[in-house]
Amino acid sequence: MKRFLPVLFCSLAAAAAALHGADARAERTPDDPSRIRMTNGLLDLVVNLAVGAHVTSFKYAGFQNEDVVYGHERDNGGLFKDLWTDQGWPGELDRRLYEAEIVKAGPEEAVVRTWTVSTGQYKNQKYENVAGLRLEKTFTLKRNRRDLQVRIAILNQDTAGRRPQYWIQNALDFDGARKNNAYWRPTRFAVDWIDLAWMERNKTSEYGQWYTAHLRAGWNGVTHRALQRGLIFLMDYNALEKVYNNPPANTLEWMYDPVAIPAGKSWETEVRVVPTEGFSAYTHGDADAIGHFRAESTPGGLRVEHTLAASGEPLKDVRIETEARGIRAPWSVKAEPKTAPALAYEPLRFAAILRGGGAMPCVVRVTVRGQAADGRTVETIYEDYVGGEAGKNQDLVTLEPLHEFKPPEKVRTYIKPDRIELKRHDKPRLLFVRGLWAEFHGIDEALKQCGEVDVKTAWMKQSSFGEFIGGFPASYDELLDYDAIVLGNVGGSMIGDLGQEMLADFLKAGGGLLMLSGDRTFGQARFGNARFLEQLPVAFDEYGDYGRLPAPSRLTAAPNHPLLADLKFGGSEAVLYAHRLKATGGGQVVLSLENGEPAFVVSATGRPRVAVVAALPFGEAPAGRTLYFQDAVWQQFMARTLQWLIKQ
Repeated sequence: MKRFLPVLFCSLAAAAAALHGADARAERTPDDPSRIRMTNGLLDLVVNLAVGAHVTSFKYAGFQNEDVVYGHERDNGGLFKDLWTDQGWPGELDRRLYEAEIVKAGPEEAVVRTWTVSTGQYKNQKYENVAGLRLEKTFTLKRNRRDLQVRIAILNQDTAGRRPQYWIQNALDFDGARKNNAYWRPTRFAVDWIDLAWMERNKTSEYGQWYTAHLRAGWNGVTHRALQRGLIFLMDYNALEKVYNNPPANTLEWMYDPVAIPAGKSWETEVRVVPTEGFSAYTHGDADAIGHFRAESTPGGLRVEHTLAASGEPLKDVRIETEARGIRAPWSVKAEPKTAPALAYEPLRFAAILRGGGAMPCVVRVTVRGQAADGRTVETIYEDYVGGEAGKNQDLVTLEPLHEFKPPEKVRTYIKPDRIELKRHDKPRLLFVRGLWAEFHGIDEALKQCGEVDVKTAWMKQSSFGEFIGGFPASYDELLDYDAIVLGNVGGSMIGDLGQEMLADFLKAGGGLLMLSGDRTFGQARFGNARFLEQLPVAFDEYGDYGRLPAPSRLTAAPNHPLLADLKFGGSEAVLYAHRLKATGGGQVVLSLENGEPAFVVSATGRPRVAVVAALPFGEAPAGRTLYFQDAVWQQFMARTLQWLIKQ
């Protein structure tokens, strides 16, 4: 550590000297017009059009102008590499020559717009989800600011809807050793971290996360702890799916949620990257301030060591409040507020002493207030877990947090067609989304009794990133081409919030939906889209809503329901497992278990057509009995249900 102190002192001095920066400039380099250099005295970077418009050089005055990008010609290093998640790495955009224009050359701001059009063609395969999409990156560097702003826009120039999932990769290194990056990401447990040495020993982070993690705030950072240099990336939390930090590859990456883009429409998001000196780690980052704290118990209470700096521009008249509250014991203490005339790029360091308190663990909360250059009042609040002698924030039995930093509900923005209408063909079209156990519901046998129906199939698949559906409609165009959809043990996370939103619109437009039971649906499924849930005729518990019945149950039919008509179950059918569902919104219980709980529910008249199976096809029927889905009457009943859903 001692040998880095002169480097650290020089870097802080350089940052202080460069505080006011210089005019922003953008120009093509004389020796290579495919490279555009952007400078402002604080940052000096190169946007390299020949390799996918990556930033292939990134120098910051606070790092003594040492480059954090290594070997881009050989190792694909650089910032803001574009990828499509469907295609995987490196994808069709790798090392593609982008077009560009210098929108503004300075002096107040330098703006460079780059673009390319995706063909969807990669490794002898056509990915229609991304074909015909114009991908734009607009880099903005302002006078006297150290943050680089990057606006990403995806424009659908095709005649059909598209459903891309965009992915950004940043490959960087602070010392050339390619092993000393530490990655910081805010999770529901705490600000989690990984580095190469830790992952080689433990395979997962302290809280069981792999390279990927789901966040509770829109930032992701990387530091060199000894040099106390770092980059923190600020992105839109509401559009973010997950981060992917890869220590062996020295990359910091993130994936956005899939987005449906109708023909002629576009999706946009913005990212800021902020270089920081004097930080060995991060606890928080936003457009106004960067913060880190380290807390330890003392005989008199708690000592919290703070490191704080401004993000893009300095703040003035700053006040910092520190407080702690117990997790297991109800106690709360506050430190004396810290004030400072300004918060700039050179970090503000101080210790907050919290006297008293109680048993650990606790949550430390920091509130930063100040005034921005434009006169607005800024307030930044962040908190993290402090375990002390209590250890990490995890119950050793349930593996859940002792205190959950609950991710905020996302404020979603959807891009939809101007008109959402089913196409309605002479021959009805049905999509059967087959998850595990989907074949054990009698649906295939029922479809044979439905006459002329064009049936398409989508499948549950699994990768290192989790479970997903291959063949689920990528756009509204595809979705609205169907009359009904069968979800065979499909979870909300498999189709995502976007898929649920599209299904809600599909149902509103007159489509039909059959939801089959299983171990990955209903309470196990993370269905979180409120509009979709409103269309269902049932409600279910969030966790573990199914189980084995005390005894095999027969099915009891509701009297005079039109779906049953002359159908009668003979009493030999057996249900051994079931979901615990409740009929809601006028939902009609058509079949019940012997204990009175629903086995099959449909929506009320006048509502979108939805049918739900609560009975589970698990277990082995007792002697002389037949599992319900193998019963001929059940299969006839499913045929009538499908005909009702497709309005046949």
